[in-house]
Amino acid sequence: MLVRVVLVLVLVSGRGATAQVLPEAPISVAGGHLVFGAEVSATFAPEDPGFFNYTSYEFSALRNLRLSASTEIRATDRVQVLGEVRLDQGRVLEAYGLFVRLRPWPARRFDIQAGRVPPTFGAMSRTAYGSSNLLIGQPLAYQYLTSIRPDALPATPDDLLRMRGRGWLSRFPVGNNVDGPGLPLVNTSRWDTGVQLHGIAGMLEWTGALTAGSLSDPRFHDNNNGRQLAGRVVLRPAAAMMFGVSAARGAWLNETLEQEVAGTAEDRAQQVAFGADAEYSAGPFLVRSEVIRSSWRLPRFGALQLDEPLATISSLIEGRYKIGPGLYVAARGERLDFSTVRGERGLTEWDAQTWRFETAVGYSITRNILAKGAWQKNGRDGGRVRRDAIVAAQVVYWF
Repeated sequence: MLVRVVLVLVLVSGRGATAQVLPEAPISVAGGHLVFGAEVSATFAPEDPGFFNYTSYEFSALRNLRLSASTEIRATDRVQVLGEVRLDQGRVLEAYGLFVRLRPWPARRFDIQAGRVPPTFGAMSRTAYGSSNLLIGQPLAYQYLTSIRPDALPATPDDLLRMRGRGWLSRFPVGNNVDGPGLPLVNTSRWDTGVQLHGIAGMLEWTGALTAGSLSDPRFHDNNNGRQLAGRVVLRPAAAMMFGVSAARGAWLNETLEQEVAGTAEDRAQQVAFGADAEYSAGPFLVRSEVIRSSWRLPRFGALQLDEPLATISSLIEGRYKIGPGLYVAARGERLDFSTVRGERGLTEWDAQTWRFETAVGYSITRNILAKGAWQKNGRDGGRVRRDAIVAAQVVYWF
């Protein structure tokens, strides 16, 4: 199926074609009051034996056919409705985004968004997929599954340590004891639901949001009667330079499970995250970097008496160099480091230290059809498979 999609996109859009078969720009009707857009990405690779690229939807990010359709309804210069529907793997259909945007003062760069809103936290939230992604794999912080789950808890520190490197199929004795996927640091598989404020003043851009879920587990329906506060500030001192900081705090554990283990209000399970990022471009060069620290507090009960939250630090650097018209090379290096907990064998990182290196070449077949080829190397110090290398290919079309 993926190969067929690739062939169709290439054949109908050659540079020498006398007629454009596929749209090149968003389709606007009703005098610009209704705008349609879409993105199709076909990604294929061999099986990932270490499950390094598995997502919270339980499929590999390197083996996917994604269809995405977006709509913007411009009711007035003050009111807009925006939505996006995605189909992944031919089986996961979801309203990825659906929100109302209000601009109280059209002449000012300020808006209020309510509904299933875009991510607030992090620089890579908007560039982890498709045409915005320099490579093919998603950044570890936004995709790799740790072992912790919102519906299950370890009964002892050693229950936690036994799941090191097993986030794709984690299992704990308290709560839901059926094997299931864990949580990433930041989940970009879906958007969160709530209210978001956004504004720009000169070189400074800011965003703040109050939402139902957490960074690891964005939700449409709240599962713990908690709320997340998130904020991001971006400074652009020059057109080629950007610096950003992000922060978020929200409840991440199912309320029924938290009540079952009798966690106190002061000991409530919270995810707290801070991030810093930078971007610089000069001529054919583009460089991005980001560091994120995320921590999850677990309730204290029985033999699980962790004084400190489970912490993770993600570090990433990526770059692109344009060789010529439509052709570029890119590379990304990143790693995840984890805090330690004391088990029967002493202090051990609560999840397996993980690293990834990926390099890719991209070529624009037309202005809005991009083909990529990539080689990815993964490693970690735990789990059943500790090393793997994967070659992947992707074609992305958008309008």
